[in-house]
Amino acid sequence: MSFERMKSIVLLILVFMSAYLTWQIWTYQPTLKRTDQSEYFKVESDTKSIADVVKPKNVLFHVGERHFQINDEEKMNNIQSAFLNWSLYSFEDISHQVSETELKANTEINFADQIPFKLYKSLFNVEMNEVPEFSFDKIIFTSADSNMEEAKIYFISTENKTVMQTIVNGESIRTFYEIYYKNANEYPECIKYQVSKRKEIYVLKDPAPMKQSRYALANMNMNMNSFKYALFSDPTSVRQEYVSNVEEFTDGTRLLSVDRNSWMINFINPSQKRKVPSNPSDLLQQSIDFVNDHAGWRKSDHAGWDKSSFRFSELWQEEPRVVFRLFVEGFPVFNEAGMAEIEQVWGNEEISEYRRPYFYLDFPYPSEEPAELLPSGEEAITALKNIRNFNPEVFEDLEIGYQMTKSTNSVILKPAWYYRYGGAWIILPFEQKGADR
Repeated sequence: MSFERMKSIVLLILVFMSAYLTWQIWTYQPTLKRTDQSEYFKVESDTKSIADVVKPKNVLFHVGERHFQINDEEKMNNIQSAFLNWSLYSFEDISHQVSETELKANTEINFADQIPFKLYKSLFNVEMNEVPEFSFDKIIFTSADSNMEEAKIYFISTENKTVMQTIVNGESIRTFYEIYYKNANEYPECIKYQVSKRKEIYVLKDPAPMKQSRYALANMNMNMNSFKYALFSDPTSVRQEYVSNVEEFTDGTRLLSVDRNSWMINFINPSQKRKVPSNPSDLLQQSIDFVNDHAGWRKSDHAGWDKSSFRFSELWQEEPRVVFRLFVEGFPVFNEAGMAEIEQVWGNEEISEYRRPYFYLDFPYPSEEPAELLPSGEEAITALKNIRNFNPEVFEDLEIGYQMTKSTNSVILKPAWYYRYGGAWIILPFEQKGADR
């Protein structure tokens, strides 16, 4: 074979190979796997555990006819760490045998709303593989210095009228007695308000002086692309628009609004039908994980100031909806526009509504204003009774918190009494007697 003929054959082969590879490139259609959008949403953050978010709101000690309360954040953290080390066993539902009011106990650990024990039990040392399904908003027991080997504690649901009895090692209760109950009279005193035959609450008799504070705000610098990938099934189809000071992202169905004035985020997905009431344990865990996945528990970057945090506040199993509330130095914060809340509503497969601030409290400004005394607990109860058309059956709670108001790049937190009425927290009026709620 001549050299020229060989060159022609090689050239022809190369031409065919080039044509074949070009055709492969043009016609190649890869098999695409749907990506979990939450992967795009996850960023490095200070993720929180159940114990970080689900915290007691106070501890009550009953000493004879007197009552004392702890809600100091540091002490509450120590108490939570103490009782979470207890070993529990032998659970028994005694609701049909005894009611909460019939139980004699001198110590109460109170929570903001119903806590699914299935979720919370991972924090205890539970000496049983199978535990009954129940929720609770109160743990009660008798602190004692006796030599009992075992002691009974009760998980109570005031809403469901259930009482779950369990057993704990007596040494745990004796230690609690020595550290806390024995010194109960060192804590702020409370008074009891009998709301109705079946309901009573305890409020601080003489609130400690509290200052009105002003805090700098910091933008959480959330990347809106992360939100797009997390909240929209097809992020490439999302359109971005500006309406006044509101930035909007939509795919024609879902809508993500970012309000630059209030520093609030609001997402709605009407296509997500409300699902059948879910298991409360799964609902709460899902909600905590969701915020963990997108750096939602942002703390101040300033060393030495970390006195604000979001805590579990409310759960509606039927909707299903979960709310986390901002707390500052152990007290809840309220704002009519929802700037102190992280609210989630869940649909069949994914989140249906999501509303939250995208700022966090950075550091407090120095203040020379003197601390002010709030009205006493007795005055607060009197003011409550003076509300026109007040219905005790709708009343739920009364406590001290902060009213949040926002300026340009800061917020003011003003101490105030709040009462929970028909599911809503309302600032308690003192001046206008007979005012409508």
